[in-house]
Amino acid sequence: MARSRAHAASPLESLLDVILEEPSLERALDAGLAAIATPAAAEAGAVFVFEEGRTVHERWHPRDWTPPPQLAEKVRASARGVLATDSEGRAKRPPLGWNVLPLMAHGRAVGALCLGPPRGAARKLGDLRRLTRPLAFRAAADLEIERARSLQARYERWFKRLDEQLRVLDRERQKFASFVHASGASVFVTDPERVIRWTNSEMAERPPAGGTTWSGRTCRDVCNDISGGHHECEECPVAVALARGQVVHREFRGSTNGESRSHYLTAMPIKGPDGRRPEAMVMIQDLSDLETLRTSEMRYRQVFERSDRGIVMVEPATRGIVLANARAASISGHAPQTLARLRLEDLHTEKEWERLEPHYRGALAGGDLGMLECRVLTHDGSERVAIVSSARTDLDGREVLMLDFVDITETRRVEVALHQAEERLRWVIASSPIVLFALDRDGVFTLSEGRALAGLGLQAGQRVGSSIFDVYRDHPAILAHARRALAGEELTAVVEVGDLAFETSYAPVRDAEGAIQEVVGVGTDVTVRHKLEGQLRHAQRMEAIGRLAGGVAHDFNNLLAAILGHSELMIGRLEPGHPMRRSAEEVQKAAVRGAMLTRQLLAFGRRDMLTLQVLDLNAVVDEMDGMLRRLIGEDIELESVGANVPVPVRGDRGQLEQVIVNLAVNARDAMPQGGKLTIAVSAVALDEAYAHRHGRARPGPHAILSITDTGVGMDRETLAHAFEPFYTTKPRDKGTGLGLATVYGIVEQCGGHILVYSEPGLGTSFKVCLPLAKAGEVTPSESQPAEEIANGGNETILLAEDEDAVRALAKEVLEGKGYKVIEARNGLEALTAASGAGWIDLLVSDVVMPQMGGGELAQRLTAERPGMKVLFISGYPDDAMVRHGVLERGSTLL
Repeated sequence: MARSRAHAASPLESLLDVILEEPSLERALDAGLAAIATPAAAEAGAVFVFEEGRTVHERWHPRDWTPPPQLAEKVRASARGVLATDSEGRAKRPPLGWNVLPLMAHGRAVGALCLGPPRGAARKLGDLRRLTRPLAFRAAADLEIERARSLQARYERWFKRLDEQLRVLDRERQKFASFVHASGASVFVTDPERVIRWTNSEMAERPPAGGTTWSGRTCRDVCNDISGGHHECEECPVAVALARGQVVHREFRGSTNGESRSHYLTAMPIKGPDGRRPEAMVMIQDLSDLETLRTSEMRYRQVFERSDRGIVMVEPATRGIVLANARAASISGHAPQTLARLRLEDLHTEKEWERLEPHYRGALAGGDLGMLECRVLTHDGSERVAIVSSARTDLDGREVLMLDFVDITETRRVEVALHQAEERLRWVIASSPIVLFALDRDGVFTLSEGRALAGLGLQAGQRVGSSIFDVYRDHPAILAHARRALAGEELTAVVEVGDLAFETSYAPVRDAEGAIQEVVGVGTDVTVRHKLEGQLRHAQRMEAIGRLAGGVAHDFNNLLAAILGHSELMIGRLEPGHPMRRSAEEVQKAAVRGAMLTRQLLAFGRRDMLTLQVLDLNAVVDEMDGMLRRLIGEDIELESVGANVPVPVRGDRGQLEQVIVNLAVNARDAMPQGGKLTIAVSAVALDEAYAHRHGRARPGPHAILSITDTGVGMDRETLAHAFEPFYTTKPRDKGTGLGLATVYGIVEQCGGHILVYSEPGLGTSFKVCLPLAKAGEVTPSESQPAEEIANGGNETILLAEDEDAVRALAKEVLEGKGYKVIEARNGLEALTAASGAGWIDLLVSDVVMPQMGGGELAQRLTAERPGMKVLFISGYPDDAMVRHGVLERGSTLL
């Protein structure tokens, strides 16, 4: 603030601020180039950054400008001229009107700035060169940072490799120490002054005379102890080994306690990393006792033969294999005796030998092979992977190169298999509708993977580092599950996130002490299953309600039959002016309204008897157009959209018209201020996926009747109960709640299904889906006999009805017409009554009765009385008639 008041920032300071504020080098180059091009009045420009002679960044101004290829190549060549010249020692000249300014930092060019032809007065090149300095230093700094990161990564790889090699060396040291301590020989290590610095357990158990340890003594003290007196070597083998760097062997004899002993000494120089020999290892074996020698030889042979490493002895001069153990034969696939006749190069393919030969040559010449990974050619032509190391040793008095092969083929296979398994698991997670996550002890996401993340609008790893208690603070169920899992409980629960449902399993991970370290969870997207379960529950609820409604309607039918029948008898017996006639008429009207409600309940319960025929749904809608317009009123616009082809369906015409009327009335009531009602007919083919999403649907060709309004719409709670009987949002005196229930029952009875889509304020759309009638399907025409008024007669009628009120009414009506009536409460009573009666002209029987139904009764009576006619009556107009065998050819049902 103080500087802005005193004076405006200089162009250099402004440019420096612009460059330093940009987070990336590319954006800094764009900003710097644009800032320099302005005072230079350049129409175009380019900036290049070089690293070891290569162009690592190239930016053009204006940013959205693409230069012509020929111009771009000339500008690039002139920019590279700040680093090199052509074959004649001259830098490439820039295109006409262009200037090239080197980006200099710390005395060297890190890039070049090229400015195109100026549009007017421009600053001098000297001023522009000063402006390039911040850009040059920013480029140099970013390049140095990249080099530092690369160097750091390289060091990390080196340290990792060094750590692995140290681990291998430590294992080798342990094996060597075990070998030395168990050898049975006296082994010690001396420094160049031949002072003992280390001994094996064999020597430690046998301390020197007058002392407790050999450390600090000299090798001469050891020789004197073994020989039993003063011992002088003409030429100390330890000194020779240290001086020449060779293994020296010496045998000498001495006397201990008057007993002559023979000892064999081996002095081996130990080379340090610098090639010097700061130590020597001395091994002294007592050869006096042949059994001891044999035991030692057996022990060494067992170690050699039973080693889990392939050991091969190679003659340095000829590179021939002179000895190999069983493990080496197993690795190579050759028999031990065959392997001993091969040469070193026979263990590898020609190409592999070309790579390994320089390393082997150095080891054969006295160097160290190190830990080298190689491929060993087997007898059957396959290859095995091994780690080979080398050591110089003595074999039967001659120096050989001992090669130690460790077979790591299976290790590599396991590594490859593990990598493949990881890739396979990663692919499964990425392609499965799941979310795999992990939480630390504080509830912070440490893992977030899976294809189902896309449904939540997330990417893999996006939630890592965030707390579950912050991310899902608006979902108390998820937080409760997380707390239970972090407390150590393993659980599975279904949660909803937005429109998606996930079945989530939580599994706590404990350490060796049983403490919770993290929680691993898997969330499976079960949205489709969740919706299908909801649809199934809704269908089951509707089925149960339908059965209840049908049962209630049947019982109510019996009551209405008695009420209607007796009210009709009363009206027929009362004079028009009689005071009770009006009351009887009101009873009859109320019973008729009850009958209408009963019919709606039967339609909902899919128990109403339908007269099915093949109808063109287009024609049904067209013929109802005028009636619908009068029904919905003038303030609602009606639009009918028919299909271009006939849409045949099997249905009851009256029931289909009732479906359309009920839905139209429902739409009218949803638009009290007016609106638009659209009725559309179409034919579609429903596939398996659609049928899977909608549990009541079946795949195949269907007719779709869509009735859409622009009314107030319905919320989710209303939609859930829309088709239930007696459920209504209208005032008590404005509706019964049976309109949509009736529609639902009729559509289900026709073999179809109905869907509803609605949102508050956006209107409602009902889609009635009915199976298309098959090609060539025709409904047989049924002659409708003209209604006749029964005049009565004197014939005998056997009446079987289990409902007392209905039976009494029927008997009264029939007897009022002059008929003789024999009544029975069930089939068994009817058989008994018929056996004592004479001629019976007609059997009037209910279908469903206790003890014996009407079907069996009719079969038994007609067998005894062939001339008797049968009339069935029932309050169950559904498939119960078929199950009881009464809808056979020739049967009549009332």
